[in-house]
Amino acid sequence: MTAATLTAPSLLGSARLRLGFGSIVPQGGVAGLVIQAGSNLDLSLLSNMTIRTYMGSSASYEESMPLNSLISLSLLSAGAGKATVEFPVGKAFNQVELRISGLLSASFDVDVFSAYGTLTPPLPVELVIFQGKRTVAGTALSWSTASERNSDYFVVERADNSSENFQSIGQLQGAGTTSQRTQYDFVDARPGALSYYRLRQVDRDGATSFSPVVVVKNAALSQPLTVYPSPATQNVVITGAVGTRYAVLDQLGRQLQTGDVLPGARPVFDVRALPGGVYFVRDLGTGSSTRFIRAAAE
Repeated sequence: MTAATLTAPSLLGSARLRLGFGSIVPQGGVAGLVIQAGSNLDLSLLSNMTIRTYMGSSASYEESMPLNSLISLSLLSAGAGKATVEFPVGKAFNQVELRISGLLSASFDVDVFSAYGTLTPPLPVELVIFQGKRTVAGTALSWSTASERNSDYFVVERADNSSENFQSIGQLQGAGTTSQRTQYDFVDARPGALSYYRLRQVDRDGATSFSPVVVVKNAALSQPLTVYPSPATQNVVITGAVGTRYAVLDQLGRQLQTGDVLPGARPVFDVRALPGGVYFVRDLGTGSSTRFIRAAAE
């Protein structure tokens, strides 16, 4: 078989051979070179050989690995034939380079027969980051993708006070197919005191996937619940931040009722059927509780 031959320089300097791939070798895969070296190669010379990987037209390498960390000298000794130098891919690349630094008085040839890398189909959308933060305008959500393939749109979903019962609060168009990093921004103008957010990404073929969940606490809305009157004989009124979900508990922690503080309304809880004693109203978002007393019946 034919091979490309790389001759080590006999003076200071370096000799390099770079090979390009038709596709990107993804992170997490395996790549390698099939090489053969002359019989005068020893351990000290092996340490002067390096494999580097590159992406696109960048002059900076992605990874650099000394050959002596990837292959034993015995595999390159006389009579061993071709040897495979294999390495795990820590960063994606589409070019691999074999480099030999200047060796002063030494000179030898290395034949490179082939280079390979394991290729896996790219994810439809490669999400880099998804985050949220509280602002004066509401909860600012941002996310970015490293690449997208047949991406149709993103649905922003929110659940209040627990990571269940997500509902759609907005939608942004995807980038379709691109290998470039894409940035997205969305503002939830009406967040709850404690909100859970996630992205539902929809492909053009209808396939969907979900992002990790992001939790954002709005301190301005996290006012404690209040309950009055206490002692109570007929009803108690519960007040707090709009959107707060609560539960009424007895002294043994048994749940009697749940509800939400809604805009323009104050929840009322009927206590007439309860025996006299101490009861609690718990904010299910923060876990804090306030108590009230049901007056004993006369």
